[in-house]
Amino acid sequence: MAVRFFAVQTLLCLVSYTLAQQSFFQPIVILLGSAAAGKTGNADPTCLVRNPPVVRRTDYTYFPGIGGYKLHSEEVGWNEARITCEKEGGHLAIINSVAERDAILKVIKAKTPTPLYVMLGFHDLYQQGQFVTIHGQTLAQAGFNEWAKGEPNGSGRYGALHSSGGLDDYGKPPLCPYMCELPIY
Repeated sequence: MAVRFFAVQTLLCLVSYTLAQQSFFQPIVILLGSAAAGKTGNADPTCLVRNPPVVRRTDYTYFPGIGGYKLHSEEVGWNEARITCEKEGGHLAIINSVAERDAILKVIKAKTPTPLYVMLGFHDLYQQGQFVTIHGQTLAQAGFNEWAKGEPNGSGRYGALHSSGGLDDYGKPPLCPYMCELPIY
């Protein structure tokens, strides 16, 4: 019976990954494991997760409960930075709290020389002055919208973090170091 149950769960995993390759399906991973009975007394041995588990990388700095971060010091364009982060299994960093901003600043300040700006995962490409994250949220919805003094000033289309800890609409010059994030699910 246990072998049959495992085979069905394995088949469901393969089907979910196959469907995830279609543009209208999101990846779903079925994690196997025993779960303790809750208040209702039901014990469900499976758990559905919307995103595949993130592989821990040795080239990232991790902060418990926040995420993992990697500063790429080479200066590239925003789209190239976005693609590189995705190839590493993450995305351009999105700041969701002051604690996350502080974690990112620690990674930035550990680099010598410390960059003045680091590109992040937000932009106003759809409508100038209306900044959204790469996940389609406004900065307020994402949880952090503290701008550096005098920002946004309309000088750029891409989001960045200034070394002072405030957000900036970066764009001149269009090349900048960038921060990748591996989220913790």
